[in-house]
Amino acid sequence: MCTYEIEIKLPILDRNTVKNKLIQLGFVAAEHIRECDMYYNSAYHDVKERGEALRIRKSTDLRTGKTTAQINFKGKKIDQVSMSRQEYETVVEDGESMEQILKALGFSPVAGVQKTRTYLKREEMTACLDQVDGLGDFLELEVIDKEEKFREIHLKNMSHLLAQLGLSMEDTVTTSYLGMLMGERRY
Repeated sequence: MCTYEIEIKLPILDRNTVKNKLIQLGFVAAEHIRECDMYYNSAYHDVKERGEALRIRKSTDLRTGKTTAQINFKGKKIDQVSMSRQEYETVVEDGESMEQILKALGFSPVAGVQKTRTYLKREEMTACLDQVDGLGDFLELEVIDKEEKFREIHLKNMSHLLAQLGLSMEDTVTTSYLGMLMGERRY
């Protein structure tokens, strides 16, 4: 199923302070996960050149030790102020087999991103406190919606939440973690 990922992200200085403020604002702590993302590209469909993303994510629940995998395709960004884009995502039973399928189809692994992520949820919004290897700490706010037409409303709600946290939309970045790690620091 196609959905729209409405997302903003910004670097933060103190994850615990932000987490405590989010909890005070009604967010509930959910998963605590170690995510290992591997991004793919091919000569016949240059994902990077098109501004898209194709990845396999392996997630390990740090409480239970259980590991799952998913494949994810993200289309081009919809605007210049957020990370919003069309997204297709599904769980795969065997991440290693999925990697081999992509390689057989001519996709090669490009680079990886590893992070420890704490999820907090309130209604339809998810807040992620990320500790990204090689980059530092970030806050991501995300809403998944079936329709792109609600993007502006979601972004306005995110802006309001940032103000409550003492942060601002001006602090957000539109470069992916992979882009930052590869030197595309546009923030």
